[in-house]
Amino acid sequence: MNFFQSQDDARRKARSLILMFILAVIAIVAAVNLVITALIINMGDEAGTATLPDFNWIMNNLSLVGAISLSTIGFISLSSLYKIASLSSGGGNVARSLGGVLITAESTDPLRRRLYNVVEEMAIASGIPMPEVYVLEQESGINAFAAGFTTGDAAVTVTRGTLEMLSRDELQGVIGHEFSHILNGDMRLSTRLMGLLFGILVIGLIGRAVLNSTRYGAIRSDNSRRDNTAAIYLAGLGLFLIGYIGVFFGQLIKAAVSRQRELLADASAVQFTRQTQGIAGALKKIAAAQQGSALQTVDSEEVSHMLFATGASFSSLLATHPPLIQRIKALEPNFDESEIDRLAELMLGQTQTGSETIEENPATAGFAPQHFAVTPDTVTETVGLSDEGHIQLASTLRQSIPENLYRAAHSSADALPLVLALLLDGSEAVRRTQLDLIAEQLGGTTVMATETLQSEIQKLDTAFRLPLLQIAFPLIKNRPLEQLERIADLVQRLIEVDGIVDTFEFALSRVLKTHLNDAAHPQNRHGNVRLIQLPDAVGTLFSVVAKQGRAEAGAAYQKGMECIGRYEQRIKMGQWPDYAPPQDWISTTDTALKQLDRLQMPDKQALVSALVLIISHDSKVSSDEAELLRAICATLHCPLPPFVFDVNSI
Repeated sequence: MNFFQSQDDARRKARSLILMFILAVIAIVAAVNLVITALIINMGDEAGTATLPDFNWIMNNLSLVGAISLSTIGFISLSSLYKIASLSSGGGNVARSLGGVLITAESTDPLRRRLYNVVEEMAIASGIPMPEVYVLEQESGINAFAAGFTTGDAAVTVTRGTLEMLSRDELQGVIGHEFSHILNGDMRLSTRLMGLLFGILVIGLIGRAVLNSTRYGAIRSDNSRRDNTAAIYLAGLGLFLIGYIGVFFGQLIKAAVSRQRELLADASAVQFTRQTQGIAGALKKIAAAQQGSALQTVDSEEVSHMLFATGASFSSLLATHPPLIQRIKALEPNFDESEIDRLAELMLGQTQTGSETIEENPATAGFAPQHFAVTPDTVTETVGLSDEGHIQLASTLRQSIPENLYRAAHSSADALPLVLALLLDGSEAVRRTQLDLIAEQLGGTTVMATETLQSEIQKLDTAFRLPLLQIAFPLIKNRPLEQLERIADLVQRLIEVDGIVDTFEFALSRVLKTHLNDAAHPQNRHGNVRLIQLPDAVGTLFSVVAKQGRAEAGAAYQKGMECIGRYEQRIKMGQWPDYAPPQDWISTTDTALKQLDRLQMPDKQALVSALVLIISHDSKVSSDEAELLRAICATLHCPLPPFVFDVNSI
């Protein structure tokens, strides 16, 4: 699955979603008008006949019909906006609203610990910050979901049944499925869908409240008031039915959005793990388990389209997921359905005996990552889609981090000092000035912790630094918005202390600032700008990348521009800017990246392809250049996994 195409598909789905939502709102507005105007017409009718508004009545009362319509539209819109705003605090808020329990690295439960390790490895392998991890402890079925608007505010949630009934490979397959939703834009689309559909659902909730109040009031009413009570009761019943008409259309919308993307996410899970047994095994166990994937203690209606498997029973027309057997056969075409019965007996026997083996920390010694050439195709195909080699590399990196640094990355007190320590300079004089800045902003305690951790970080290979940032990020992002902005400003000041910003400092600071901005403003998404509209930004970025440690910078720049010229043929080569490295490259590159982040996805793919040609122009790709490319991709919201490329095979 191509990341750029998937993101583009998700955006088109979002536009279709808005259109379907508008049509549903129009239908609801018409129904509300019918109920209210019929109530008005029949309010004083003692004959007991029911009269509906005709065309003449509507034309004579257009102001009333207009007021009802605008009020209904306004109410639905405000309800949806309220829900979307409540979801903007992050995917963790969705998990907590359903009873999710936050899981940390300090968990002593081996099942929780295994889950946390799998998610952490997947995050490092994917090049995104570690999501928050939650468990629905009261749910015995096998299910999971990812929620949030960006990779910076994502959360992954699984049920207790998922932990207890799945092997590590099967759990990894489920988590790979959810990471596909995070990386390919499905999670953002699904979270927005929750907010939009709430506006439709709330009308039904009001109708239910009216019905309850009139039932209670009717008991206490005398005969003279029962006629009006009956009318109000009918109005409540009408609103209730209208609301659930909205739910019906909402379910159709969710089914239209979700079904195909579930199959694609299954395929992505196979690409993540390079084996079908994990994800297919999880689906088989759902089919075989007595409790299946159903959620029992929470109302799954709002999140049904986000779940790994359906959380409730719906007809085939309204189902948000393809049938389990169809999903299994898509992964294993020769699958025999009788295997489900045998698996059900086996699972029942394991439940009765309580036998369970929890395997963790799989051996990674001697791991040799799969290498492949640094070419535009291999890199762009890897964006947003890590494979088994990246996951094994991530596992090796995670297990090779010194214990005290790993603990610091998971400590609420030490996570920020650890990230700041990554930015400290090797020069004693520069470092002392940096520490003074930290003391000014965060106090002496933070300075002491930062200085202590920096002495350990100096011993580390640079390959560990971005993973440490990814691991520590969840404990940083939950700070108040004002603090996040101050931290971003401090990071900028730290790297500019000596007036010299090296490639690694720039890369690390840009990744951190991008994640902080996504956490603070998760709905601040990007536009549909074309490359042809941003020639100066392209020229600035290409000039900066070409200049990094390169004698033939002009030729490398030209190679990148030729690649862009082949993609964007509407503008002549001579109209693109010439190679001209800016003097103040930090601020100008920042400005260029902000502009380029608004590109359409196909244009971003062309941009990344050209950048690969620039850094590989001399047939050498240094670790600094690789990390710079990863940082640029992160800023463009095109996460690139850690490099396991053969840099000598161009």
